[in-house]
Amino acid sequence: MQLVTRRPAVLARHDTAQIYEAAIRVVKRVPLRCQATDEFYDLLRAFGCEIQGENVRFPGRVVDDVVGRIAEQRERNLAASAPAAPAGRDAVAGVDWGGQGAEPTAPEAPPTLSYSASGQAPYCCDVADDTLRLATVHDLADLSRVVDAIPDLGRAHPTFIPQDVPRATAELHAFATIVLNASRPHTVSVYSAKHIERFFDIEVIARGGDAEAVRRSRAFVCKLWFNSPFMITRENVEIAMKARELFGQPLQIGLMPVAGSATPATIAGCMVHQTAESLVCNILTLAVDGRLSGYRCGALATDMRTGSPTQSGPDVDLLQLASAEMAEHCFGARAAVSRGPTTTAKVPGAQSMMEKSIATLWAILGGTRSFGSLATLASADIGSLVQLLLDVEMMAYFQRLLDGVEVDTDRLAEEVICEVAPTGARFLEHEHTVRHCRDELFSPDLADRRVAAAWFHDTTSMLDRARAKASHLVATAPNRCPLDEPARREIRAILAAADREAGA
Repeated sequence: MQLVTRRPAVLARHDTAQIYEAAIRVVKRVPLRCQATDEFYDLLRAFGCEIQGENVRFPGRVVDDVVGRIAEQRERNLAASAPAAPAGRDAVAGVDWGGQGAEPTAPEAPPTLSYSASGQAPYCCDVADDTLRLATVHDLADLSRVVDAIPDLGRAHPTFIPQDVPRATAELHAFATIVLNASRPHTVSVYSAKHIERFFDIEVIARGGDAEAVRRSRAFVCKLWFNSPFMITRENVEIAMKARELFGQPLQIGLMPVAGSATPATIAGCMVHQTAESLVCNILTLAVDGRLSGYRCGALATDMRTGSPTQSGPDVDLLQLASAEMAEHCFGARAAVSRGPTTTAKVPGAQSMMEKSIATLWAILGGTRSFGSLATLASADIGSLVQLLLDVEMMAYFQRLLDGVEVDTDRLAEEVICEVAPTGARFLEHEHTVRHCRDELFSPDLADRRVAAAWFHDTTSMLDRARAKASHLVATAPNRCPLDEPARREIRAILAAADREAGA
């Protein structure tokens, strides 16, 4: 018996319909501020958009056409997800569903979590004493070795963006540092079109010179980030169009509105705004590549006491749950809640674990089985190896829940009960306990589950154990980079050339 999860509903059907209808009206009235290349403008103009300086307007006929295509896609998705369809056919080819979480697993599939270290933090929370300082290449190198040393841990972003290198080439240094200190390349986002070819050259070296393999599938990410409200910058357009030119990559668009500052403060208003921008994203991808891009979601909230965006809290949980419902309303296919174990805490501790645990629980209930954001603090502005280890243990906790309860003759233990019970509480001595204790009973590596009398003699806490383990891994985890010294020199030469060009 596996743990059965059902996503809580925060919107009624007539609510989602009202939000969608309002979003359609907004797109017809609000222009996109677009600082783009001539090629990009020409593609939009050919699709029927009106270009007025940096304003791109969407005539009613264009919006209605896209809404119609989305409705057709919705019908196909609903048909594909009917009970007679093969298991797991929730996604339809050609649609990029967006978001940070995976689509929910089919009920028949093993409920196995995957999870990754993530973040793009300029700050590091020191392992020894939680001192906050600017992140360095050394911090990223240490993290790369530690991630490789932890079984089943993936990597979705670099965690640290080094600040002891030229700012103009920091992401390139991050990518090279990972390549030089890890078993394989991992995700780094590109924020300057002029460096894309250098990212490519470094990954080609890392993958043994196989340029075609890198063209087909790359670790580095070239995405057009949509800035709320209704704006995209020229640099973002250049990155996406350069990747399209070099690798044939369809336009990839990211969207992360913030309720209360970049959108209305109300949950409903933010959903209208986000849905309208998602419609614009679909217009752009249809104009450029002839494809729908799905529902863009990932709304955050503004903390009204500080004015800062926050990735944690009941308001963000409601935004994420509502986003998944809107994705399903628009496109029909089942959508997961897009959450990682996020926190606004600046150091590992009570706040970080409260916020991360609650966010992860809601996401699991919403169907998510793939998570990033491990090792992150302060909405991913701070990275921490200590927090990484706490996050890994939290994921082990949730995995045991998802593993559920297996019932068979051996596990019913009827004969064991009849044998042992008359002798007293002596199940610890029985072979049945030895056989099953490791897979049935959770044995945390860091959490302190001793009785109070034992703790008095050794007052170490979960946080103490995480800190000690992080220090040990930093000191002992090997560098699993497979490259020889000539290949390493090539990568360093690429970095040096980029730094010179940046005037460093």
